Amino acid sequence: MNLETINMSSYNLHLIKTKKFKTITIDVDFYREIKKEEITKRNLLKMLLIDSSKNYKTERELIIESEELYDIKVSSSISRIGNFSNLSFQTKFLNEKFTEEGMNKESIIFFLDLIFNPYIKDNSFVNIEIQKNKLRQEILSIKDNKVKYSIFKLMEKIKGKPYSYNSFGSIKDLDEIIGKTLYEYYQKVLKEDQIDIFVLGDFDSLEIKEMFKEYFKITTFKKENKNILVPELNPRKRLVRYREYDNVNQAQLIALCNLNNLNDYERKYVIKLYNELLGGSSNSILFKTVREKNSYCYYINSSVKAYDNILIIYSGVEDKNIDKCIKLIKKSLKDIRDGKIKDEDIESSKNTIISSIKSVSDNPIGIINTYFSKVLVGTDNEEERIEKFSKITKEDIIKVSKKVSLHTILTLEKKEEENEEN
Repeated sequence: MNLETINMSSYNLHLIKTKKFKTITIDVDFYREIKKEEITKRNLLKMLLIDSSKNYKTERELIIESEELYDIKVSSSISRIGNFSNLSFQTKFLNEKFTEEGMNKESIIFFLDLIFNPYIKDNSFVNIEIQKNKLRQEILSIKDNKVKYSIFKLMEKIKGKPYSYNSFGSIKDLDEIIGKTLYEYYQKVLKEDQIDIFVLGDFDSLEIKEMFKEYFKITTFKKENKNILVPELNPRKRLVRYREYDNVNQAQLIALCNLNNLNDYERKYVIKLYNELLGGSSNSILFKTVREKNSYCYYINSSVKAYDNILIIYSGVEDKNIDKCIKLIKKSLKDIRDGKIKDEDIESSKNTIISSIKSVSDNPIGIINTYFSKVLVGTDNEEERIEKFSKITKEDIIKVSKKVSLHTILTLEKKEEENEEN
């Protein structure tokens, strides 16, 4: 795979040449430091911009044009990477080598038309209420997923951190948005957000460059900002515990661990292997200890957010087993610190991660996400990552385990009582 990065002054164009796929995939990323009051607007923009444009005002018109372009696919997403909110637009279409000459350009024009030519009247978005209602349902639906809801309830206790915000936004902010204010924010995104564009497939680089030069309508120069790392939580001498109550079939136990003083190598590699070993799969220490040996929970996993400087353990348990489960979580964390780790478990965790790295190359968006990660945090290429994960030692894991400490626990339980803090 061959990568060429072109500085287009107001954005960077990354051309990833490969003959592995019959399609061309394009990903356009608008990102900026996250602000709580902007989250709802960005989510609404994500939905509105691919729903219509001045040239394709209805769903039917969009479908017809998509079929004319050999079933082109267009999608959008919102994600958060550390301090940044990323508003992303993607398209995938058949390479003209398998359709007809000129279709690459037609497909790109169609895709960029959705981004730059929205359906507006009098400087205001049209048909905004339909998408507002859809977003309202997404915001409200978080309570239906008890795992996500429990994690959110814990995170909102950690004031002022990007991960404490509802990723969909808030009903209050949504109710205040009108077509005119959203259009003003849309123009702000175009002018101020950092932009990286990734094009993956078998194409002529000069042709792609010229197409974007002509049809990607942004000329505002932006100062590069890569301040992605969320400040660390201060370690606590005494673990804080919250109890929430809801109508749940099984209690949810969420444990937040803070990560302190990780170096770059530990953040990119060792902490990820540590997480896989701790609770990344059914072969993990937590699963074997809490689920298999003692049957205290229905499931238990962990997830590391290295650029948030946190690690989360989440489990579904019976109310009567909550305290027993917490005790075993503490013991598992201590066992790793004390070096009570089997070599075969370390190797198994390494193999899982390496298999995951290799599988990324089978998916265009997976490849693009890896290159975007390289732009943001300097991620190594596939061969380098495999080599570095392979060389992690037991001593490396023990060293990083001492930088992991329990910070806050929240349980979502069945009873209707007032919240307590222990």
